[in-house]
Amino acid sequence: MTALVVFESMYGSTAAIAEAVAAGLADLRVPVTVCEVGLAGPPSPATRPSLLVVGAPTHQRGLSTGRTRDLARGDGAGTVSRGDGVREWLDQVVALASGQAAAVFDTAVAGRFAGSAAHAIGKRLTRAGAELVVPPETFTVAGRSSGLLPDELEKARSWGRSLALFAVAAGAR
Repeated sequence: MTALVVFESMYGSTAAIAEAVAAGLADLRVPVTVCEVGLAGPPSPATRPSLLVVGAPTHQRGLSTGRTRDLARGDGAGTVSRGDGVREWLDQVVALASGQAAAVFDTAVAGRFAGSAAHAIGKRLTRAGAELVVPPETFTVAGRSSGLLPDELEKARSWGRSLALFAVAAGAR
């Protein structure tokens, strides 16, 4: 089993979560590659991972757009991710998603009106034929650029460990 964690991050919180998820997968000896979305081309059939994990920050209740990324950059975001985001990357991946075991996550401010980038990612992947091995997961940030709430990195690492177990149980090879 192998895993690929692809993420988009403007202020660094989603990048930190992606690294923690990867560490959790590695804790159970799953070979994992972590890749920022601007550097991740779609996996070829020959390099397709057993488990695809995709994460993004929640912008205006969903996936970021070119406009919301520009606003974040203008806000002084650390711009961990440059160029296109997860939305555009998914457009390239849909043809390869059929039968792909996947998991999705996002970072968002707590609140019932916050929305969810993870749900949008999950919908796109499942429409393309991917199978989510667990429900979408949200990791909470204190504010747009304020960073993660305490314990969110440990929660992400634990979620990564559970992904390895669920993927094996679901038959990801």
